[in-house]
Amino acid sequence: MKLLKNNIITSIFIFSFILLSSLFWGNVNAAYVSNSLTARYVHNLEAESTYEKVLIYEVDYEQKFSRNDIFGKLYMNPIFKYDVDTENEDFSIKEGYLDLYLQNFDLRIGKQKMTWGKSDGVVVTNIINPRDYNVHPVVEYSDQYQNVEAIKANFYPNNDTLEIVWIPEFKSAQMDPNILQSQLPSNFTKDDSKKDIVSEFENSELFIRYSSIGQKYDYELMTGYSWEDEPTIHKDFINQKVIPQHHRLFTIGGSASTMYGPFVFKGEGIYISGEHYNIAKPILHLNDYPEGVIEKSEIKWLSGVDYNYEGYLFSFQFVQQAILDYSDIIFEDEYRNQVTFLIQKDFMRTKLNSEIAFHYNLTEDVLMTNPTISYDYSDDINFKVGANINLEGESFKEDVIYLQTEYLF
Repeated sequence: MKLLKNNIITSIFIFSFILLSSLFWGNVNAAYVSNSLTARYVHNLEAESTYEKVLIYEVDYEQKFSRNDIFGKLYMNPIFKYDVDTENEDFSIKEGYLDLYLQNFDLRIGKQKMTWGKSDGVVVTNIINPRDYNVHPVVEYSDQYQNVEAIKANFYPNNDTLEIVWIPEFKSAQMDPNILQSQLPSNFTKDDSKKDIVSEFENSELFIRYSSIGQKYDYELMTGYSWEDEPTIHKDFINQKVIPQHHRLFTIGGSASTMYGPFVFKGEGIYISGEHYNIAKPILHLNDYPEGVIEKSEIKWLSGVDYNYEGYLFSFQFVQQAILDYSDIIFEDEYRNQVTFLIQKDFMRTKLNSEIAFHYNLTEDVLMTNPTISYDYSDDINFKVGANINLEGESFKEDVIYLQTEYLF
């Protein structure tokens, strides 16, 4: 009976959205509209049971306009998700913004995602959009990033790009509750009284990037005045409380890439001032650090190379985080190292795409892999199968495989 009910709901869901989309398309003349309906099935390899069955309906709406010397574009990307098993519904706007193309600069106002830097699958200078660590499985890497409500201005000096991003209201990373629970000391309770950042001008965030694309090499220079996305866990030992708190950060960094034959070499680095770290044994240092945290600066850098050989793409990256002026009382290691490796190949005139990515955290000895195969059956129907698997070490995420069918109309 439950299966029959789910099938009826699924059929009504699909029919209703196709009908509404068709009517919507008929009333729009000077706009571009595309729709996609995705059915995704996720299987938990550890529990040997279905993890979830979800339907995803997504719309891309783009409306261009012009008036006098002002040209612009309105873009909306709403997404509706429905979990067939739990009957939970979720509606959100992936991106929704207004573009204004003025005489000397461009403006983008609204919900948006921005990608900075040269790295693939890891974060170095790409720090504007906070992460969502609850996304699982990771089908598209960009799905791990939340949108931000921002105003972005682009200037174009000497054919380069100067990008200024102002975010009036801070948005925190979405944390895995299992990770947060594991950080709570025994007999301590959680106090969120200092976690929220008041929406005031002085609490806004500012990012600036200067980028240049040349014939021999590309480079980016960036700086930011922001809040740390993930709160630091302060402690009140008298009242036995943990108090999550965000701190102000100043960052400066850049990235560069160049091509030599079939090789692409890339590098990226950032300096972060104002980071806070927990102390390994806070009871021993209560006089100097009564809340069990210490402030230090940090650097993070990446070195990578891509190699193309007879249609195969091989990509290797090494990433290191280092705490400056390190002290042995800090809970974190002085150096935290990661390695990523990617192999990608297209077949059947790019209709079939295969990819396998590995991420190895050398510090924690955790190795994860994300193999995927996608097939464009036609202009309207696509298939994709993949997995998020932990090969070595401990992880809070379950090993899963997924299969999805996407219908474009």
